[in-house]
Amino acid sequence: MKKTLLTVIAVGLSALPSLADVHTIVFDSKEDVYGLKLQTFQNERAMNAAVTAETMEFVPGLTFTEDGIDFSIKKTGDTGLGYALVDAGGANYGLCVYSYLKAETHMKTELSLTVPNGKIKGVKLYMSGYAVYNLEIPFNGTPVEPTDDNALYYWQWSDAEGAETVTCDWSTQFGSRYIHSIEVDYTADLGGKQECGLAFNETGTEVVMGEEYTLPVLANPNNLPVSWSSSDENVATVAADGAVTLVGGGKTIISVETAGNESFAKGNARYELTVVPCADNIAELIEKAPNRFDKVKVNFPATVTFANGSYACVIDAENNAGYIHNSAQAGNTSTSVVTIYKVGEVIPGGWIATNDTQYDEETWLGVPPAVETTVEVVFPEVESVTPADAFRVVILKDVTFTGRTASGNTKAYGTTPDGTKYEFQDTYDTGQKPAGTYDVKVVVRSSKFGDTQYFYLAPLAYTAVDKTGIAEIEAEGADARYFNLQGVEVAQPEKGVYIVRRGDKATKEIVK
Repeated sequence: MKKTLLTVIAVGLSALPSLADVHTIVFDSKEDVYGLKLQTFQNERAMNAAVTAETMEFVPGLTFTEDGIDFSIKKTGDTGLGYALVDAGGANYGLCVYSYLKAETHMKTELSLTVPNGKIKGVKLYMSGYAVYNLEIPFNGTPVEPTDDNALYYWQWSDAEGAETVTCDWSTQFGSRYIHSIEVDYTADLGGKQECGLAFNETGTEVVMGEEYTLPVLANPNNLPVSWSSSDENVATVAADGAVTLVGGGKTIISVETAGNESFAKGNARYELTVVPCADNIAELIEKAPNRFDKVKVNFPATVTFANGSYACVIDAENNAGYIHNSAQAGNTSTSVVTIYKVGEVIPGGWIATNDTQYDEETWLGVPPAVETTVEVVFPEVESVTPADAFRVVILKDVTFTGRTASGNTKAYGTTPDGTKYEFQDTYDTGQKPAGTYDVKVVVRSSKFGDTQYFYLAPLAYTAVDKTGIAEIEAEGADARYFNLQGVEVAQPEKGVYIVRRGDKATKEIVK
Protein backbone atom coordinates (compact mmCIF):
# COMPACT_ATOMS: atom_id res chain seq x y z
CA MET A 1 0.00 0.00 0.00
CA LYS A 2 1.38 3.37 -0.88
CA LYS A 3 2.13 5.40 2.23
CA THR A 4 1.14 9.01 2.43
CA LEU A 5 1.55 11.97 4.74
CA LEU A 6 -1.45 13.89 6.06
CA THR A 7 -1.67 17.15 7.92
CA VAL A 8 -4.54 19.17 9.40
CA ILE A 9 -4.79 22.69 8.01
CA ALA A 10 -6.85 25.61 9.26
CA VAL A 11 -7.96 27.97 6.50
CA GLY A 12 -8.11 31.70 7.16
CA LEU A 13 -10.08 33.89 4.75
CA SER A 14 -10.21 37.65 4.46
CA ALA A 15 -11.71 39.99 1.91
CA LEU A 16 -9.55 42.44 -0.03
CA PRO A 17 -10.62 45.77 -1.49
CA SER A 18 -11.72 45.95 -5.10
CA LEU A 19 -8.89 46.46 -7.59
CA ALA A 20 -8.99 47.32 -11.25
CA ASP A 21 -7.19 44.16 -12.34
CA VAL A 22 -5.59 41.03 -10.92
CA HIS A 23 -3.11 39.01 -12.93
CA THR A 24 -1.11 35.91 -12.02
CA ILE A 25 2.25 35.11 -13.53
CA VAL A 26 2.29 31.30 -13.46
CA PHE A 27 5.44 29.17 -13.41
CA ASP A 28 3.99 25.97 -11.92
CA SER A 29 1.67 24.89 -14.74
CA LYS A 30 4.11 22.03 -15.51
CA GLU A 31 4.45 23.00 -19.15
CA ASP A 32 6.82 25.12 -21.22
CA VAL A 33 6.28 28.83 -20.47
CA TYR A 34 7.99 32.16 -21.22
CA GLY A 35 10.44 30.54 -23.61
CA LEU A 36 11.69 28.08 -20.98
CA LYS A 37 11.63 24.33 -21.54
CA LEU A 38 10.19 22.28 -18.66
CA GLN A 39 12.83 19.87 -17.33
CA THR A 40 11.35 16.90 -15.46
CA PHE A 41 13.12 14.83 -12.79
CA GLN A 42 11.96 12.04 -10.51
CA ASN A 43 13.08 13.96 -7.42
CA GLU A 44 15.57 16.57 -6.26
CA ARG A 45 18.34 13.98 -6.02
CA ALA A 46 17.93 13.21 -9.73
CA MET A 47 17.89 16.94 -10.48
CA ASN A 48 21.11 17.46 -8.52
CA ALA A 49 22.69 14.58 -10.43
CA ALA A 50 21.78 16.35 -13.68
CA VAL A 51 23.38 19.53 -12.33
CA THR A 52 26.57 17.63 -11.50
CA ALA A 53 26.56 16.05 -14.95
CA GLU A 54 26.01 19.54 -16.45
CA THR A 55 22.99 18.32 -18.41
CA MET A 56 20.49 20.64 -16.73
CA GLU A 57 19.90 23.94 -18.52
CA PHE A 58 19.90 27.30 -16.70
CA VAL A 59 19.42 30.92 -17.75
CA PRO A 60 20.98 33.87 -15.88
CA GLY A 61 17.74 35.83 -16.06
CA LEU A 62 14.32 36.18 -17.64
CA THR A 63 12.27 39.12 -18.92
CA PHE A 64 8.86 39.33 -20.57
CA THR A 65 5.68 41.43 -20.67
CA GLU A 66 2.29 39.92 -19.90
CA ASP A 67 -1.08 41.65 -19.50
CA GLY A 68 0.67 45.02 -19.33
CA ILE A 69 3.08 43.92 -16.59
CA ASP A 70 6.83 44.01 -17.26
CA PHE A 71 8.53 41.13 -15.45
CA SER A 72 12.25 40.81 -14.84
CA ILE A 73 14.32 38.39 -12.77
CA LYS A 74 18.10 38.05 -12.73
CA LYS A 75 20.96 36.86 -10.59
CA THR A 76 23.55 39.35 -9.44
CA GLY A 77 27.19 38.46 -8.95
CA ASP A 78 29.14 35.52 -10.29
CA THR A 79 27.88 32.79 -7.94
CA GLY A 80 24.89 30.56 -8.49
CA LEU A 81 23.73 28.72 -11.58
CA GLY A 82 20.61 30.76 -12.35
CA TYR A 83 17.04 29.79 -13.23
CA ALA A 84 15.37 26.76 -14.79
CA LEU A 85 11.79 25.61 -15.27
CA VAL A 86 11.56 22.22 -13.53
CA ASP A 87 9.31 19.57 -12.05
CA ALA A 88 11.28 17.56 -9.47
CA GLY A 89 8.34 16.03 -7.63
CA GLY A 90 6.41 17.05 -4.52
CA ALA A 91 6.36 20.84 -4.18
CA ASN A 92 9.66 21.06 -6.07
CA TYR A 93 8.37 22.55 -9.30
CA GLY A 94 8.12 25.95 -10.94
CA LEU A 95 10.88 28.45 -11.71
CA CYS A 96 13.84 26.92 -9.91
CA VAL A 97 16.23 29.43 -8.31
CA TYR A 98 19.38 27.34 -8.04
CA SER A 99 22.48 28.16 -6.03
CA TYR A 100 24.54 24.95 -6.09
CA LEU A 101 25.23 21.80 -4.11
CA LYS A 102 27.98 23.28 -1.95
CA ALA A 103 27.16 25.01 1.31
CA GLU A 104 29.59 27.86 0.69
CA THR A 105 27.88 28.98 -2.53
CA HIS A 106 24.94 31.34 -2.78
CA MET A 107 23.04 33.33 -5.38
CA LYS A 108 21.29 36.67 -5.03
CA THR A 109 18.07 37.15 -6.99
CA GLU A 110 16.58 40.48 -8.01
CA LEU A 111 12.94 40.48 -9.14
CA SER A 112 11.14 43.47 -10.63
CA LEU A 113 7.50 44.10 -11.65
CA THR A 114 6.52 47.26 -13.51
CA VAL A 115 3.23 48.61 -14.86
CA PRO A 116 4.04 51.54 -17.18
CA ASN A 117 1.64 54.42 -16.57
CA GLY A 118 -0.09 52.38 -13.89
CA LYS A 119 0.08 51.46 -10.22
CA ILE A 120 0.82 48.13 -8.54
CA LYS A 121 -1.20 47.96 -5.34
CA GLY A 122 -0.38 44.44 -4.22
CA VAL A 123 2.00 41.53 -4.88
CA LYS A 124 1.80 37.97 -3.57
CA LEU A 125 4.86 35.80 -4.25
CA TYR A 126 4.47 32.00 -3.80
CA MET A 127 7.56 29.86 -3.27
CA SER A 128 8.73 26.53 -1.84
CA GLY A 129 12.09 24.95 -1.31
CA TYR A 130 15.16 25.17 0.86
CA ALA A 131 14.49 26.99 4.18
CA VAL A 132 11.95 29.42 2.67
CA TYR A 133 10.19 29.58 6.04
CA ASN A 134 13.15 31.64 7.33
CA LEU A 135 13.35 33.92 4.31
CA GLU A 136 12.50 37.61 4.83
CA ILE A 137 12.15 39.47 1.53
CA PRO A 138 12.16 43.28 1.19
CA PHE A 139 9.57 44.70 -1.23
CA ASN A 140 10.57 48.23 -2.22
CA GLY A 141 12.75 48.24 0.88
CA THR A 142 10.04 47.00 3.28
CA PRO A 143 10.85 43.55 4.79
CA VAL A 144 8.07 40.96 4.49
CA GLU A 145 7.97 37.69 6.41
CA PRO A 146 6.57 34.49 4.83
CA THR A 147 3.14 33.02 5.54
CA ASP A 148 2.63 29.25 5.55
CA ASP A 149 0.05 28.25 2.93
CA ASN A 150 0.05 24.45 3.17
CA ALA A 151 2.64 23.17 0.69
CA LEU A 152 3.83 26.68 -0.19
CA TYR A 153 4.84 29.90 1.50
CA TYR A 154 3.91 33.36 0.29
CA TRP A 155 5.16 36.91 0.81
CA GLN A 156 2.45 39.57 0.49
CA TRP A 157 3.10 43.26 -0.07
CA SER A 158 0.44 45.95 -0.46
CA ASP A 159 0.27 49.73 -0.80
CA ALA A 160 -3.00 51.64 -1.07
CA GLU A 161 -1.32 54.36 -3.14
CA GLY A 162 0.46 51.87 -5.35
CA ALA A 163 3.80 52.03 -7.13
CA GLU A 164 4.75 51.87 -10.78
CA THR A 165 7.57 49.41 -9.98
CA VAL A 166 7.89 46.84 -7.20
CA THR A 167 11.25 45.18 -6.63
CA CYS A 168 12.45 42.54 -4.19
CA ASP A 169 15.59 40.49 -3.67
CA TRP A 170 16.83 37.52 -1.66
CA SER A 171 19.74 35.10 -1.46
CA THR A 172 19.62 31.35 -2.03
CA GLN A 173 22.38 29.34 -0.37
CA PHE A 174 23.20 25.63 -0.76
CA GLY A 175 20.17 24.39 -2.59
CA SER A 176 17.17 25.46 -4.59
CA ARG A 177 13.93 27.39 -4.25
CA TYR A 178 10.93 27.34 -6.54
CA ILE A 179 8.79 30.28 -7.61
CA HIS A 180 5.32 28.90 -8.23
CA SER A 181 3.37 32.03 -9.10
CA ILE A 182 3.18 35.79 -8.56
CA GLU A 183 -0.18 37.53 -8.12
CA VAL A 184 -0.19 41.19 -9.11
CA ASP A 185 -3.04 43.55 -8.14
CA TYR A 186 -2.75 46.71 -10.18
CA THR A 187 -4.49 49.63 -11.82
CA ALA A 188 -3.35 50.27 -15.36
CA ASP A 189 -3.80 53.41 -17.39
CA LEU A 190 -7.59 53.51 -17.74
CA GLY A 191 -7.51 55.99 -20.62
CA GLY A 192 -9.92 58.31 -18.83
CA LYS A 193 -12.40 55.53 -18.05
CA GLN A 194 -13.74 54.50 -14.66
CA GLU A 195 -12.82 51.25 -12.90
CA CYS A 196 -15.16 48.38 -13.75
CA GLY A 197 -16.08 47.71 -10.10
CA LEU A 198 -16.05 43.90 -10.27
CA ALA A 199 -15.36 42.35 -6.85
CA PHE A 200 -16.11 39.25 -4.78
CA ASN A 201 -16.98 39.52 -1.09
CA GLU A 202 -14.35 36.84 -0.28
CA THR A 203 -10.95 35.99 -1.75
CA GLY A 204 -11.31 32.26 -1.11
CA THR A 205 -13.50 29.55 0.31
CA GLU A 206 -13.38 25.84 1.10
CA VAL A 207 -16.23 23.40 0.46
CA VAL A 208 -16.68 19.67 1.03
CA MET A 209 -18.02 17.39 -1.69
CA GLY A 210 -21.55 16.28 -0.90
CA GLU A 211 -22.15 18.91 1.77
CA GLU A 212 -24.02 22.21 1.55
CA TYR A 213 -21.90 25.25 0.75
CA THR A 214 -22.07 28.95 -0.06
CA LEU A 215 -19.75 30.54 -2.60
CA PRO A 216 -18.47 34.14 -2.70
CA VAL A 217 -20.89 36.66 -4.21
CA LEU A 218 -19.93 38.87 -7.15
CA ALA A 219 -20.58 42.60 -7.09
CA ASN A 220 -21.08 44.09 -10.57
CA PRO A 221 -22.43 47.57 -9.76
CA ASN A 222 -22.20 48.80 -13.35
CA ASN A 223 -24.01 45.79 -14.86
CA LEU A 224 -21.17 45.08 -17.26
CA PRO A 225 -21.21 41.93 -19.43
CA VAL A 226 -18.86 39.33 -17.95
CA SER A 227 -17.34 35.96 -18.79
CA TRP A 228 -16.49 33.22 -16.30
CA SER A 229 -13.74 30.62 -16.14
CA SER A 230 -12.21 27.99 -13.85
CA SER A 231 -8.46 27.45 -13.84
CA ASP A 232 -8.86 23.69 -13.22
CA GLU A 233 -12.02 22.07 -14.56
CA ASN A 234 -11.04 18.78 -12.91
CA VAL A 235 -11.87 20.52 -9.63
CA ALA A 236 -14.87 22.66 -10.64
CA THR A 237 -16.55 24.02 -13.75
CA VAL A 238 -18.39 27.31 -14.07
CA ALA A 239 -21.30 28.08 -16.40
CA ALA A 240 -21.90 31.26 -18.37
CA ASP A 241 -24.15 32.59 -15.59
CA GLY A 242 -21.50 31.91 -12.90
CA ALA A 243 -23.05 28.69 -11.54
CA VAL A 244 -20.29 26.43 -10.19
CA THR A 245 -20.33 22.63 -10.40
CA LEU A 246 -17.94 20.66 -8.17
CA VAL A 247 -16.04 17.90 -9.95
CA GLY A 248 -13.23 16.66 -7.69
CA GLY A 249 -10.80 17.47 -4.94
CA GLY A 250 -8.20 20.20 -5.29
CA LYS A 251 -7.91 23.94 -5.82
CA THR A 252 -9.08 26.14 -8.68
CA ILE A 253 -9.40 29.84 -9.35
CA ILE A 254 -12.90 31.01 -10.30
CA SER A 255 -12.48 34.15 -12.40
CA VAL A 256 -14.81 36.70 -13.95
CA GLU A 257 -13.73 39.41 -16.34
CA THR A 258 -15.20 42.16 -18.45
CA ALA A 259 -13.98 43.90 -21.56
CA GLY A 260 -15.58 47.13 -20.30
CA ASN A 261 -17.34 49.69 -22.48
CA GLU A 262 -17.07 53.37 -23.44
CA SER A 263 -17.37 54.43 -19.80
CA PHE A 264 -15.70 51.65 -17.83
CA ALA A 265 -12.30 50.04 -18.26
CA LYS A 266 -11.73 46.32 -18.57
CA GLY A 267 -11.12 44.41 -15.35
CA ASN A 268 -11.56 41.17 -13.48
CA ALA A 269 -12.14 39.58 -10.10
CA ARG A 270 -11.62 36.08 -8.74
CA TYR A 271 -11.51 33.81 -5.74
CA GLU A 272 -9.75 30.59 -4.84
CA LEU A 273 -12.02 27.57 -4.41
CA THR A 274 -10.75 24.56 -2.44
CA VAL A 275 -12.85 21.41 -2.93
CA VAL A 276 -12.36 18.74 -0.28
CA PRO A 277 -13.30 15.14 -1.18
CA CYS A 278 -14.44 12.60 1.42
CA ALA A 279 -12.80 9.25 2.19
CA ASP A 280 -14.31 6.24 3.95
CA ASN A 281 -10.99 4.45 4.58
CA ILE A 282 -7.26 5.03 4.30
CA ALA A 283 -6.96 3.47 0.84
CA GLU A 284 -9.72 5.72 -0.50
CA LEU A 285 -8.10 8.70 1.17
CA ILE A 286 -4.86 8.04 -0.73
CA GLU A 287 -6.79 7.65 -4.00
CA LYS A 288 -8.66 10.93 -3.59
CA ALA A 289 -5.74 12.95 -2.24
CA PRO A 290 -2.68 11.61 -4.08
CA ASN A 291 -0.59 14.79 -4.26
CA ARG A 292 1.26 16.81 -1.70
CA PHE A 293 -1.07 18.75 0.60
CA ASP A 294 -4.29 17.69 -1.12
CA LYS A 295 -7.15 18.02 1.35
CA VAL A 296 -9.59 15.29 2.29
CA LYS A 297 -12.34 14.83 4.85
CA VAL A 298 -11.74 11.79 7.03
CA ASN A 299 -15.13 10.07 7.34
CA PHE A 300 -13.87 6.91 9.02
CA PRO A 301 -12.77 6.01 12.57
CA ALA A 302 -9.18 4.98 13.26
CA THR A 303 -7.98 2.80 16.13
CA VAL A 304 -4.74 3.71 17.89
CA THR A 305 -2.18 0.88 17.97
CA PHE A 306 0.69 2.93 19.40
CA ALA A 307 1.16 6.45 20.77
CA ASN A 308 4.30 8.31 21.75
CA GLY A 309 5.11 11.98 22.02
CA SER A 310 3.37 13.88 19.26
CA TYR A 311 2.34 10.99 17.02
CA ALA A 312 0.41 7.74 16.92
CA CYS A 313 0.05 4.67 14.69
CA VAL A 314 -3.52 3.81 13.68
CA ILE A 315 -5.51 1.30 11.62
CA ASP A 316 -8.92 1.66 9.98
CA ALA A 317 -11.74 -0.88 9.99
CA GLU A 318 -10.22 -2.59 6.94
CA ASN A 319 -6.86 -2.93 8.71
CA ASN A 320 -5.05 -0.35 6.58
CA ALA A 321 -2.29 1.29 8.62
CA GLY A 322 -1.61 4.99 9.09
CA TYR A 323 0.58 7.36 11.09
CA ILE A 324 -0.58 10.55 12.84
CA HIS A 325 1.97 13.23 13.64
CA ASN A 326 1.33 16.59 15.25
CA SER A 327 4.57 18.20 14.09
CA ALA A 328 3.33 21.72 14.71
CA GLN A 329 3.35 21.00 18.45
CA ALA A 330 6.05 18.35 18.59
CA GLY A 331 8.13 20.45 20.97
CA ASN A 332 5.25 21.12 23.32
CA THR A 333 5.64 19.23 26.58
CA SER A 334 2.04 19.50 27.75
CA THR A 335 0.36 16.19 28.56
CA SER A 336 -2.30 16.67 25.89
CA VAL A 337 0.38 16.74 23.19
CA VAL A 338 3.06 14.42 24.51
CA THR A 339 0.50 11.68 25.20
CA ILE A 340 -1.99 12.25 22.42
CA TYR A 341 -3.78 8.92 22.55
CA LYS A 342 -3.63 5.57 24.29
CA VAL A 343 -3.61 2.17 22.59
CA GLY A 344 -7.12 1.00 21.79
CA GLU A 345 -8.71 4.45 21.66
CA VAL A 346 -10.84 5.06 18.57
CA ILE A 347 -10.50 8.43 16.83
CA PRO A 348 -13.83 9.32 15.20
CA GLY A 349 -14.11 10.62 11.66
CA GLY A 350 -15.40 14.00 10.60
CA TRP A 351 -12.20 16.06 10.42
CA ILE A 352 -10.29 17.52 7.47
CA ALA A 353 -6.67 16.62 6.80
CA THR A 354 -4.16 17.34 4.07
CA ASN A 355 -1.96 14.85 2.31
CA ASP A 356 1.83 15.08 1.91
CA THR A 357 3.80 12.48 -0.04
CA GLN A 358 7.20 14.07 0.51
CA TYR A 359 8.53 11.10 2.48
CA ASP A 360 6.05 8.56 1.11
CA GLU A 361 4.68 8.06 4.60
CA GLU A 362 1.21 8.31 5.92
CA THR A 363 1.15 11.01 8.58
CA TRP A 364 -1.77 13.02 9.87
CA LEU A 365 -0.50 16.32 11.23
CA GLY A 366 -2.51 17.93 13.98
CA VAL A 367 -4.76 16.47 16.64
CA PRO A 368 -8.09 15.01 15.38
CA PRO A 369 -11.31 15.13 17.44
CA ALA A 370 -11.50 13.77 20.98
CA VAL A 371 -11.57 10.00 21.44
CA GLU A 372 -15.04 8.56 22.06
CA THR A 373 -14.61 4.79 22.44
CA THR A 374 -11.95 2.17 23.10
CA VAL A 375 -11.39 -1.37 21.79
CA GLU A 376 -8.97 -4.20 22.53
CA VAL A 377 -5.96 -4.25 20.21
CA VAL A 378 -4.30 -7.58 19.38
CA PHE A 379 -0.85 -7.23 17.88
CA PRO A 380 -0.12 -9.71 15.07
CA GLU A 381 2.73 -12.17 15.53
CA VAL A 382 4.88 -12.44 12.41
CA GLU A 383 7.96 -14.38 11.36
CA SER A 384 9.07 -11.65 8.94
CA VAL A 385 8.24 -8.02 8.20
CA THR A 386 6.91 -6.91 4.80
CA PRO A 387 6.11 -3.47 3.34
CA ALA A 388 2.45 -4.12 4.20
CA ASP A 389 3.46 -3.93 7.89
CA ALA A 390 4.68 -0.35 7.60
CA PHE A 391 3.37 1.84 10.46
CA ARG A 392 1.97 -1.17 12.28
CA VAL A 393 2.92 -2.60 15.64
CA VAL A 394 3.82 -6.30 15.31
CA ILE A 395 5.55 -8.98 17.37
CA LEU A 396 8.50 -10.32 15.39
CA LYS A 397 9.14 -13.87 16.55
CA ASP A 398 12.42 -15.56 17.46
CA VAL A 399 14.91 -12.77 16.74
CA THR A 400 18.47 -13.70 17.65
CA PHE A 401 20.94 -10.99 18.67
CA THR A 402 24.56 -12.12 18.70
CA GLY A 403 25.43 -9.05 20.76
CA ARG A 404 23.51 -6.77 23.07
CA THR A 405 20.40 -5.05 21.73
CA ALA A 406 20.32 -1.34 20.95
CA SER A 407 19.94 1.40 23.55
CA GLY A 408 20.00 5.20 23.67
CA ASN A 409 18.99 5.78 20.02
CA THR A 410 21.67 3.38 18.78
CA LYS A 411 21.23 0.58 16.25
CA ALA A 412 21.51 -3.19 16.58
CA TYR A 413 20.88 -6.07 14.19
CA GLY A 414 18.91 -9.24 14.83
CA THR A 415 18.27 -12.29 12.66
CA THR A 416 15.07 -14.33 12.32
CA PRO A 417 15.08 -18.14 11.76
CA ASP A 418 14.73 -17.69 7.99
CA GLY A 419 18.08 -15.85 7.96
CA THR A 420 16.70 -12.33 7.44
CA LYS A 421 18.73 -9.63 9.15
CA TYR A 422 16.73 -6.67 10.52
CA GLU A 423 17.83 -3.27 11.76
CA PHE A 424 16.51 -2.20 15.16
CA GLN A 425 16.71 1.36 16.50
CA ASP A 426 16.14 2.10 20.17
CA THR A 427 13.85 5.06 19.42
CA TYR A 428 11.69 4.64 22.49
CA ASP A 429 14.33 3.94 25.17
CA THR A 430 13.27 0.32 25.57
CA GLY A 431 16.51 -0.52 27.34
CA GLN A 432 19.44 -2.69 26.37
CA LYS A 433 19.13 -6.50 26.62
CA PRO A 434 21.92 -9.12 26.57
CA ALA A 435 22.60 -11.31 23.55
CA GLY A 436 19.97 -13.95 23.03
CA THR A 437 16.74 -14.81 21.24
CA TYR A 438 13.64 -12.70 21.77
CA ASP A 439 10.12 -12.09 20.55
CA VAL A 440 10.33 -8.36 19.85
CA LYS A 441 7.31 -6.05 19.86
CA VAL A 442 8.18 -3.32 17.34
CA VAL A 443 6.83 -0.30 15.53
CA VAL A 444 7.60 -0.81 11.84
CA ARG A 445 8.94 2.50 10.59
CA SER A 446 9.25 3.17 6.86
CA SER A 447 10.26 5.99 4.58
CA LYS A 448 11.00 6.29 0.88
CA PHE A 449 13.60 8.39 -0.89
CA GLY A 450 13.29 8.20 -4.64
CA ASP A 451 12.86 4.54 -5.59
CA THR A 452 14.42 3.21 -2.40
CA GLN A 453 12.20 2.28 0.54
CA TYR A 454 13.81 2.11 3.96
CA PHE A 455 12.57 0.07 6.92
CA TYR A 456 13.73 0.03 10.47
CA LEU A 457 12.15 -1.51 13.53
CA ALA A 458 11.66 0.47 16.73
CA PRO A 459 11.45 -2.00 19.67
CA LEU A 460 8.79 -1.51 22.34
CA ALA A 461 9.45 -4.70 24.34
CA TYR A 462 11.67 -7.79 24.35
CA THR A 463 10.38 -11.16 25.53
CA ALA A 464 13.05 -13.82 25.93
CA VAL A 465 12.23 -17.04 24.08
CA ASP A 466 11.81 -19.88 26.60
CA LYS A 467 14.07 -22.82 25.65
CA THR A 468 12.49 -25.18 28.17
CA GLY A 469 11.34 -28.44 26.56
CA ILE A 470 13.22 -27.90 23.29
CA ALA A 471 15.18 -31.05 22.49
CA GLU A 472 18.74 -31.10 21.28
CA ILE A 473 19.64 -33.33 18.35
CA GLU A 474 23.24 -34.46 18.10
CA ALA A 475 24.38 -34.97 14.51
CA GLU A 476 27.63 -36.52 13.34
CA GLY A 477 27.68 -34.40 10.20
CA ALA A 478 25.71 -32.19 7.93
CA ASP A 479 24.31 -35.20 6.05
CA ALA A 480 23.51 -37.33 9.10
CA ARG A 481 20.31 -39.30 8.58
CA TYR A 482 19.97 -40.63 12.11
CA PHE A 483 19.80 -38.43 15.18
CA ASN A 484 20.19 -38.98 18.88
CA LEU A 485 17.20 -37.28 20.54
CA GLN A 486 17.79 -36.85 24.26
CA GLY A 487 19.83 -40.04 24.31
CA VAL A 488 17.45 -42.09 22.12
CA GLU A 489 18.48 -42.84 18.57
CA VAL A 490 15.69 -41.97 16.08
CA ALA A 491 15.54 -42.08 12.30
CA GLN A 492 13.00 -39.27 11.98
CA PRO A 493 12.73 -36.56 14.67
CA GLU A 494 9.31 -35.44 15.81
CA LYS A 495 7.82 -32.31 14.25
CA GLY A 496 8.77 -29.11 16.03
CA VAL A 497 11.69 -26.84 16.72
CA TYR A 498 15.06 -28.42 17.57
CA ILE A 499 18.55 -27.21 18.29
CA VAL A 500 20.89 -29.02 15.91
CA ARG A 501 24.50 -29.22 17.03
CA ARG A 502 27.23 -30.03 14.52
CA GLY A 503 30.57 -29.87 16.16
CA ASP A 504 30.86 -26.65 18.16
CA LYS A 505 28.13 -24.85 16.16
CA ALA A 506 24.47 -24.78 17.06
CA THR A 507 21.63 -23.72 14.77
CA LYS A 508 17.88 -23.72 15.21
CA GLU A 509 16.01 -25.79 12.65
CA ILE A 510 12.32 -26.40 12.14
CA VAL A 511 11.33 -29.98 11.33
CA LYS A 512 7.96 -30.11 9.59
